[in-house]
Amino acid sequence: MSSPRRTILVALLAVILGATLICAPAMAADDEADLRVSIRSLSPSRLVAGSDVTVTGTVANRNDQPWTNVQAYLVIPASPFTTRGQIDQAIENGNAYTGVRIVDVGTFDEVGDLAAGQTSRFRVTVPWERLGITGAEGVYPIGIQILATDADGVRSPTAVARATTFVPLISDTREPVPTSLVWPFLMADHRGVDGDYANPESLLESVSAGGQLRNLLDLASSTPRDAATIVVDPALLVGVDDLAKGRHQPEGFELTDEQRAEVERFLADLLTLARSGPCWILDFGRSDDLALSENPDLRGALSGALDDATETTLTTYQLTGRRVSWPSRDGVTSKLLADVRRGGERPVIVTPSSVPDWERRLGSIVKYESSTGPVPLVVDDRRAAGKASRTYSVATLRQRLLSDAALATLERAINPESRADAVLLVDPVWDPGVRWATGQLSQAFTAPFTQAASLESLLTNTVSPYDGTVPSSAKATPIERAQLESAADVVSNGELLSSIVSQSDRADASRARDVAEAVAIRWRLDRPEGLAIAAARERRTRAELAKISIDAPPSVTLSSSKGGFPLTISNDTGEEIRVGVDLDSSNPALAIPAVKTVEVGAGESRTFTVQINLGTQRATDLTAHLMTNEGKTFGAGTTFKVRSSSISAVLWVAMGLAGVFVLIALARRFHRRRTGRILEPLADDDD
Repeated sequence: MSSPRRTILVALLAVILGATLICAPAMAADDEADLRVSIRSLSPSRLVAGSDVTVTGTVANRNDQPWTNVQAYLVIPASPFTTRGQIDQAIENGNAYTGVRIVDVGTFDEVGDLAAGQTSRFRVTVPWERLGITGAEGVYPIGIQILATDADGVRSPTAVARATTFVPLISDTREPVPTSLVWPFLMADHRGVDGDYANPESLLESVSAGGQLRNLLDLASSTPRDAATIVVDPALLVGVDDLAKGRHQPEGFELTDEQRAEVERFLADLLTLARSGPCWILDFGRSDDLALSENPDLRGALSGALDDATETTLTTYQLTGRRVSWPSRDGVTSKLLADVRRGGERPVIVTPSSVPDWERRLGSIVKYESSTGPVPLVVDDRRAAGKASRTYSVATLRQRLLSDAALATLERAINPESRADAVLLVDPVWDPGVRWATGQLSQAFTAPFTQAASLESLLTNTVSPYDGTVPSSAKATPIERAQLESAADVVSNGELLSSIVSQSDRADASRARDVAEAVAIRWRLDRPEGLAIAAARERRTRAELAKISIDAPPSVTLSSSKGGFPLTISNDTGEEIRVGVDLDSSNPALAIPAVKTVEVGAGESRTFTVQINLGTQRATDLTAHLMTNEGKTFGAGTTFKVRSSSISAVLWVAMGLAGVFVLIALARRFHRRRTGRILEPLADDDD
C-alpha cells in the first residue's frame, strides 16, 4: 500500500475510534507501558481567540520491547479550572481527568514506531475552532496522550503515556499581579572524613556545559532580572573554586585546562548573576536549623561559626545579600522561628504544612509574630508539584507560572483586599536541559496580567500578617546531638587556637567552614557519615592543639630559697604562636605568678628560665600549663618537683656558735698542754 493511502486509512480509523471516545474522559496511562512523554513547547503561552494551539515534545520508549503505530493526541476540557485546588489535583494525580481527546483528522501526530530505548519527537497542532472550549476565563489544562500498539499487537484506546500542562485565558483588562521566580543554587558535593571532596566528578559534570547547574544558571540568567531572586549557598562558591584550583581533591583527580576553564566560567557567571540583582544568602552549607533550635546550649557557639563561615565567604567573593533560612519541609516549629529571629530579621522559607492557616490571598510572603519578634515567611507552595517538578520542561514551568498568575488575577477581582501573587521556587535539582531556550520562559513576564517582581520588592512592600498557628513540634528528625557536640568542640578548640596563633584568619575561616559542613541538613539522609565527619573535624583540631606542648626537667634543686628553673615550649604547628604559662603549686601557701606571653615560631622550641622563691618551704610540686592571653589554660600539663638546698639562719648561728665553742675548747686544751710542759722541770728540781 502506498504511503499516502496508508496515511489516509490510519486517519479514518482514528476518526472512527475517536467517535467512540470523544464524549468520554481520557483514561489513565497503562502502568506497564513505561513510555515517557514530555512537553517541550506550547504556543501560544496564553489562549487567544482565533489562534491555533501547537504542542511539541518527545516520546521515549523506556521498555525493552518495541511500540508501533505511536500517535500523539491533544486533550483539553471545554471549561477551564478556576481554583488552585483543581490544578493541584491534576498535577498530583496523573490519572485525573484533564479533558477530551481531539481526534479530528490532522489534529494528531503520527509518531511512528519506537524501538526499545528510542526517543522520537511529536508536533500536534489544533485549530482554535477544533478546541471546543467555552472561552470562559480561567486556566485550561492541555494534555498530550499517547496511543500505541504493543509487541503483542494489542492496541488499547487507553493512553499508554501522558503529560499535562496549563494555559490561561485571561482578559487583557485584568490588573496584573506580582510574578516571580526564585532560583536556588545549592552545593551538592561535600568533603568527607579525610577532608577531600567526595564526588568532584559529579560537581564537574554539573557545572560544565550541558550539566544541571550550568543549564539552571543559563536559564536563570535569561529571565528578566527584576522578576527573579537568586538564593545562593556559599558552600557552592567555595566548592567550585576549590574544584578549579585543585584544593581538597582526591588523589589522582585532576582537571584538564579545558575543564578548568569551564569551572571558572561557571563561577564567574554565577557571581555576575548574583551581583546583578536581588540575592539571598543561605548559611554556609544550609544548616540544620531544627537541630540548632532543639539544642539551645550548643546553638550560640555553632551559630557564630555559621555566621563566620558565611560572611568570610561573601567577603572573599565580593558578594552581598539578605541572609535567609531554609529549614526542611516538615522541620519548622514556632520555637525555631523565634530562634531564627534572635539572630536578626531574616526571612524563612517554609511550606504550607508549616503554616496550615495560610491562604493564597495573603500572598507568598507573610509576617509571623514570633515570641522574639516578627519573622517574614516565604511560603514555598510547590506541594502539588512534588517530585514531578524535577521532570518539568521549561515550557511546563512557564505555563505553571502563568497559570498561577491568572488564578491570582481572578482571586483579586473577586476580593479586592487579596494579595494573591505568582511566586514559584524552582526545584534546586531540576535540570532544564540544554535546549532550555525552546521553552521561552521570559514570555511569562510579557503577559498583560503578570508584573515582574522579586522577593526583595515583595518584602519591602506591605506584607500581610499571618495570625494562624505554627507547629510546636516537628515531624522531621534533625541530625544527632552527638554530631552537634563534636562540631561545638571544633568551635571551642578553634577559639583556643585562634587566641594563640599570630596569623589565624585563614585557619579561623577554614575551621568555621568545617563546623558549617558538620551541621548541614544534608546529613539527615546519611547520619553515620555526618557523625563520622564531625568527629574527624573534632579530632583534627584537638591534634592541632596537641602540637603545642610544654616540658620541664623532672626535678629541680635550688642552691637557695630563690632560684630559677628552665621550661621549654615546643610549637610543631605551621604558625607562630603566643602563649603564657600558668604554674600551680601543690603547696597552697606558695603563690607563683604566671609567666607572661612568649612567642614561639612555627616548628620551633623556646626554652626560658622561670624565677621562684620558695621562702621557708623546703620543696614543692609544680604543674606547668600553657595559657592563652585571656588566662585560659589548655593542653596536657607537666609536673615536676622543686627543692631548696638552703639552711636556715638559726642553723647557721648554731653552727657558728658550735664552731666558736670548738675553737675555745681547742685553745684551752692547747693552753693546758703547754702549761703542763713548763711545770714538769720544776717538779724535778723539788725532788
